[in-house]
Amino acid sequence: MWNPKPLLLVISLGISALSPCTAATGKPLVSAVTKDAATSLYTAPLKAGSPLVLDLSGAVISLTTCSSTTGTVTTLTANATNGANPLFPVSFPATATCAPRQPNLPAGAVGVAGLAPSTQSSLLAQVARTQRVAKKLALCLPSDGKTTSGNSVGVAIYGGGPLIFPDRGDFTTQLAGTAPLVGLNGSPGYFVSATGGIAVEGSRIGKPGPLVVELSTTSPYTALRPDVYGPLVKAWDKAASGGSFPWMQRVAAVAPFERCYNSTKLSVSLSLLGYGVPGIDLVLGSGGNYSISGGNSMVQVNSNTACLGIVKAASGQTAAAVLGGFQMENRLLVLDAEKRTLGFTLFLNGVGLSCSNFNFTLAA
Repeated sequence: MWNPKPLLLVISLGISALSPCTAATGKPLVSAVTKDAATSLYTAPLKAGSPLVLDLSGAVISLTTCSSTTGTVTTLTANATNGANPLFPVSFPATATCAPRQPNLPAGAVGVAGLAPSTQSSLLAQVARTQRVAKKLALCLPSDGKTTSGNSVGVAIYGGGPLIFPDRGDFTTQLAGTAPLVGLNGSPGYFVSATGGIAVEGSRIGKPGPLVVELSTTSPYTALRPDVYGPLVKAWDKAASGGSFPWMQRVAAVAPFERCYNSTKLSVSLSLLGYGVPGIDLVLGSGGNYSISGGNSMVQVNSNTACLGIVKAASGQTAAAVLGGFQMENRLLVLDAEKRTLGFTLFLNGVGLSCSNFNFTLAA
């Protein structure tokens, strides 16, 4: 008599092969993101409500609260989300390394959550495995300013989205541009190539492209290698003094910045995009330009002074440019580690939004 059991075994194995445990079948997780005023680092309350520093270049989760000298399995927490609200709390196991507390961590932070795309030990990879979601991050960094309801708060969705702002739809589908992620000397972080270099007010600067640009949440401001910084400042000075920006009145530099201006004069040109100053573009080729307007370029250092928030890199920086946190605030970044792409929106303030507009009210 025919025995169906072997055939059933084959069918079962076939289904298992077609349905790996890593399939993206779960719900993404969401956490709030805050900016620490003292360190300019961004944190999320992932460890029993205590903050972990978010590090796009970090390869692992590192904790200061464990006693082991090697590693540990810990429990992290966030909320499942539909992209519009948190839905319910989720706790999940994560492998972490143990490290002594570093002096530059924000007060109360208990470690660092590495989010690098190319490692299996990063928070992004571990959430993808445990929650069966895409290895993808939707990140909207807040400023350290105030909102009508308190401190500015951003949002991170581990699993990639959607990310829906009330009455404005899913902003992961409203991108201003995309660019492929590239590698740089085996570094674990996120890098793109500015294939056309950098432009100031539409004019390419003296340093020809392509230029490799690293995205960094642990660098407060964009840092350019000296061979790129010099031509950019020269082009900036030319644009600022060319007659299109008569309100730009230069004042004494305030470290670490070299180009500072009387902000009481700049305020006459204030708009939703920030102060009216020369625009800077990372020319990404067919994927569009990453455009930096006054809201992401000018740092208010005191009540009367605003400075160009771009600095000369220290020696040893490999990438031509490191795009710092300030230049990524209040715009949505979609970092897809599986498809190796970066997507980004325009500066949200320009359309009357900020990263603080995400609704963190638990869905009914």
